[in-house]
Formats: sequence, C-alpha cells, structure tokens
Amino acid sequence: MNSLYARSVFFVADAERALRHYTEHLGFALDWDSNDGVFQVSLFGFELIINQVEDHTRARAGHGRVFIGLGDDQSEPLRTHIAARGIPVDRVQWGRPTLVLRDVDGNELYFWLPRDDFTGLGEGC
Repeated sequence: MNSLYARSVFFVADAERALRHYTEHLGFALDWDSNDGVFQVSLFGFELIINQVEDHTRARAGHGRVFIGLGDDQSEPLRTHIAARGIPVDRVQWGRPTLVLRDVDGNELYFWLPRDDFTGLGEGC
C-alpha cells in the first residue's frame, strides 16, 4: 500500500474572515478555493482545509487541533516566519512543551520543537 495523502479540516464561522487570517496574518498560501465556504491553505508543505460551518455543523467551529512535530532542520524556518510576521504564540504543556498558534475561531496548530527550543518566539513562550 502506498502512503496515504491526508489533510486536516478546520471548521470556521466565516470562511472569508478565516481566509484573510490564514493568508494575510499567518502567511499561508491559498492552494484552492471552492467559492462556497471551503478552501485549502498551505505553509511549508503542511496543507489544511478550511470549511465554513452550516446549520448542522455550527458547533464545530473553533474545536480543531492538529499536531505537527518538527525535525531539526524545520524549526528555524518556522521560527523566522513567526517572528517576521509577529504572530502571537503560546507555550503549553501537552506531553512536553508545545508551541501553539490559534486561528480567529480558536482552532489550534500544535508544534513540538526540537530540543524544546522556544528562543525568539515572544512573550507567550
């Protein structure tokens, strides 16, 4: 069997607001947009589908979390990206010290950094 191609889906209250946040604030690239409340963004090879809630999925907005473990050669580009854009981050304990980015709805991107090195990542770290 070949490797599976998988992406996470985050539900958001307003797709247009989320698209602006992901592309303008967090620096993700827009990969595609269905123009009906579903689009995909990517950053450093990580792909994420964003889906605007409907009546039957309204309670899902802001409850997503994805975990990304970084290798030694991956933490510096992310650190530089975060610092250059002034992206607010937090540090939480989630098995070990964890870097957290949140979108406008509260969906979470969790990162484990090599050697738990949070140098230069701001006040929340």
